[in-house]
Amino acid sequence: MTREPQTLPELQATHKPAPRSRLSKPPAGEADEHSAVRNYVRDLILGFNDGLVSVYAVVAGVAGAGLPTSAIAIAGVAAATAGALSMGLGEYISTKSQTEYYAAEAQREREHIRKYPKLEREELVEMLEKKKYPAALIPQLADHIIADEDRFVDFMMREEFGVGEESERSPFVAMGLVMVAFVVGAILPLVPFLFGVGELRGLGIATALSLGGLFAAGALKAKTSGLAGWRSGLEMMTLGAVAAAITYGVGILFGIVV
Repeated sequence: MTREPQTLPELQATHKPAPRSRLSKPPAGEADEHSAVRNYVRDLILGFNDGLVSVYAVVAGVAGAGLPTSAIAIAGVAAATAGALSMGLGEYISTKSQTEYYAAEAQREREHIRKYPKLEREELVEMLEKKKYPAALIPQLADHIIADEDRFVDFMMREEFGVGEESERSPFVAMGLVMVAFVVGAILPLVPFLFGVGELRGLGIATALSLGGLFAAGALKAKTSGLAGWRSGLEMMTLGAVAAAITYGVGILFGIVV
């Protein structure tokens, strides 16, 4: 027969660490800063960026090997399809894990509140003390939070794990947005080859479209986080160019060897 938790550390140890989505930042826990749309902004930006960079790199590599336009287009389409499916399924699984985690831990917290009210109140008081609330007000604040079980559970989930109900994400929506964003990004380097433009000229157009798209994505990402748009745009553009240059070089070597 297992011994029930008797101390606050033992009670806290029963919670499991939160899994994280591959694309999502840990939520800040502030409801007014996390709308339903903002919960998916990173899916859109990073899905777009991944699709653009990966397919641009594939296109550059195949072009470097000296293969014809049709082969470049086929390789790019195949990379876009495989990448979109891989990222979409991966994000579905990781986001679903987060959702299931929140539900399980919220239920566990609710059971603790009902079974160990004194220990949970002690933990709540410690949290309020760490936040530097006036000592005279802490008992009143604790009583106010505890008075409503749903409020108590929500508060504890935010403070212990940094998640609240408003930060929950739909696995299906996350999967769909990542896949769509990936395909949209992948289309940019593919455009010239899908229209039969020659290899070198097509690579030049693909490079211009890709680097422009990366700069725009970087600037948008910076806007959502309050950073300098031009700096973030240049960073993403540079990284994408380096990735494409490396695969282009590999393609040239492959073409020479073969």
